[in-house]
Amino acid sequence: MDKVFKADRKLKALTSCDDEPTLEERAQRIAKAVRKQSIEMKENWEQLKTHASNWQKQLEKALEKLQELQKALDDLEAHVITAEGVRTDRQPVGDLLIDSLQGHIDKTTTSPNKELNPQIYVTNEA
Repeated sequence: MDKVFKADRKLKALTSCDDEPTLEERAQRIAKAVRKQSIEMKENWEQLKTHASNWQKQLEKALEKLQELQKALDDLEAHVITAEGVRTDRQPVGDLLIDSLQGHIDKTTTSPNKELNPQIYVTNEA
């Protein structure tokens, strides 16, 4: 009877291996799944870092352009204030003598703020 019992046990062991994985096999499957998820996580992390870096570069470029625009606007404001000062200092046309009218026309048509035009161009480009 003892031999039959050992044979039954071997048979049970063989059939149990086919039906259910052993603890070692289950541990290996779990370890494999964890390694696979770890690799996927690492790839996703690298993609996230790349996207974040690209986004940061875009933000830095936008900030740089906005700073250039702000500087151009500040310069333009200074020129406008200067031009308004010149305009308020001029005599009204009705108060001018006919003899000095041509000199006044020449002074007003010759722009004293020729450097203003490039600033307008820079502001429009920004």
